[in-house]
Amino acid sequence: MDTRLLRTLLVLARTGSFTSTAAHLHLVQSTVTSQVKALERHLGVRLFDRLPSGARLTEAGRQAVEHAREVLAAEQRLRDAVRGSTEVEGDVRIGAPESVCAYRLPQRIADVALRWPGITVHLIPVGTREAIAGVRGGGLDLGLVLEDAVVAPGLRVNAIAVEPIELVAAPGVPPAERYFLLEEGCSYTDRFVRELSATPTITRFGSIEAVRSCVVAGLGWTVLPRVAVAEQLDAGTLHRVRELPDSTLFLVTDPRRTPSTAVRAVADAVT
Repeated sequence: MDTRLLRTLLVLARTGSFTSTAAHLHLVQSTVTSQVKALERHLGVRLFDRLPSGARLTEAGRQAVEHAREVLAAEQRLRDAVRGSTEVEGDVRIGAPESVCAYRLPQRIADVALRWPGITVHLIPVGTREAIAGVRGGGLDLGLVLEDAVVAPGLRVNAIAVEPIELVAAPGVPPAERYFLLEEGCSYTDRFVRELSATPTITRFGSIEAVRSCVVAGLGWTVLPRVAVAEQLDAGTLHRVRELPDSTLFLVTDPRRTPSTAVRAVADAVT
């Protein structure tokens, strides 16, 4: 079997879009369509339902995805074994909070790219629950989560860094009656809300940029990692109200899976 078809299967399963899959794989859309049809003919089953809302996995497709990951992992181990440590290449999928994806990982990934050009790292912004589920299900090779503590039975969880958290506001903005916070599921904002003695108005966004922009405009206060507001603190467009308890950055991996040399290289870089 041509393992390129399996790679296309996995990307389409994740994106649900032939157009996005083509862009991700640097192919034309017709090639993606042909590859999926070829794989369906080879397996003798329909893998996707083509719906107006996108491509959705059938039950057979979900089974194929799980086994495709195993086949591709085995292929990578074969490449690693015969080529030795001088050539490290392959795809590595990391799920992490938006702040970690935006501010902590780019330089580490750039260092990996300089040392091992054959490694392609895919960053996927996710919350704690999605990161743990992705590692457990095989959709992610590495999960990074910001929490006070992580309970993930069957997975390996290592604390690798501490992330300072700040309560910030624009200069002159009075004590907050309104907060702009990240969506529920963000550990440090959920912890802050639980500890509030009053019940202010809270507006939630899924984007750090949206939260920060509202607060810079003087509309309220927010809670964000220091790294996400460092530039604004230096420029004076935001000021620190007070420091909050730090969050811990944990690396989550699955000990049942044998990591490729590419995964090991990236894990070493991010830790």
